[in-house]
Amino acid sequence: MRKTTPYRIAILYPTSVPWMARCLDGIRQFAKQHGDWHLFTTPPAIHGVGEGAVSLTSLKGWHGHGIILASNNTNELTRARRMKIPVINLAGGLESGHGVPRVMVDHHAAGRLAAEHLISRGLTNLAFFGWENLAYSEKRQHGFVERAAESGLECAVMLREADKEKDLSWTRRIAEPTRWLSSLPKPCGVFAVHDFRAQLLMEACQEIDLLIPEDIALVGMDNDDIICEHSIPTLTSISRSSVEVGYRTAALLDQLIQGIEPTEQEILVPPAKVYARQSTDMHYCSDELVAQAIAYMTNRLNRDFGISDVADAVNVSRRKLEMRFASALGSSPRSYLTKLRVQRAQALLELDPKRTIQSLVADCGFRSRQTFYESFKRVVGHPPERTKKGEFISPEDS
Repeated sequence: MRKTTPYRIAILYPTSVPWMARCLDGIRQFAKQHGDWHLFTTPPAIHGVGEGAVSLTSLKGWHGHGIILASNNTNELTRARRMKIPVINLAGGLESGHGVPRVMVDHHAAGRLAAEHLISRGLTNLAFFGWENLAYSEKRQHGFVERAAESGLECAVMLREADKEKDLSWTRRIAEPTRWLSSLPKPCGVFAVHDFRAQLLMEACQEIDLLIPEDIALVGMDNDDIICEHSIPTLTSISRSSVEVGYRTAALLDQLIQGIEPTEQEILVPPAKVYARQSTDMHYCSDELVAQAIAYMTNRLNRDFGISDVADAVNVSRRKLEMRFASALGSSPRSYLTKLRVQRAQALLELDPKRTIQSLVADCGFRSRQTFYESFKRVVGHPPERTKKGEFISPEDS
């Protein structure tokens, strides 16, 4: 039988990280559904206002049922392993969990997703910007390089040491990345290990007058709205599925509190998606005619037009246009146009999940609700979502 009083759960994280708030949302969702837990969330280390993070050591004497922790400190993890209550770690900086169960995003899959996005933009020059001696960075790098290799592409890599960089002045911190960006073949797609690193590269591009996305197409990770939406240009980023990570962390902790041994010590949650913004809003194609056709399509996605209209606009026959697309992109013009329309629909749904199919049909140039529904499912793999709770629009909705 489940306890009638709420479980007391401590959530410890030493620094303020952008994904933590979403992770807490997932923990709270589970808590509300399974016993209305009492969550003791400590402040991160915000020294400017006198706050300091609560550690495992400072919890000595605290009577609770479980702890959710974000730590890459091996001594702290040793202490966690010896505690008499269950502890789960969210951090991915260490190669192993040191005997403490972990739940985190699949960093390797995130790297693959970043490479897939840049390759889909037509880029053949790729690069990775990350950290030395941090496991999550290494895994993102490996996934990125692996996916590039599958397309016959090599990657330039630049790694920095976090401990050494933090004490450098801004000009010294940005100097080496600036030289590195200058040396890359252009155009180049760069995956920065997280959004803060991507922001640094944006500043480096400004230093040497490199254009984003014309010269450097840039992808970050964490989908931190403060950085991504307020950067100029706005930053494409990978969501790390933080709500799901939080939910599954709480589910695992609940299981451990009840004395049920987990089937696995490490749970990896697939990254949610690429949130495409201006920093990758371009298709790179060496075939000028195909590039002109793509520009024509992109600028008219809210209109109903066909491939014959595109061929007329670039002054070639439809057959020749199809041959040039196949040669340059390995795709037909129709498939490419459908993908562009669906991507526009995804962006509109993200802004307003309650949009009706009828409005999306009109705003994305589809000829019918059925065509929209079938196209979306074919391109994305599932029907469009009406709300963030996962309710799906059906073709009959208006």
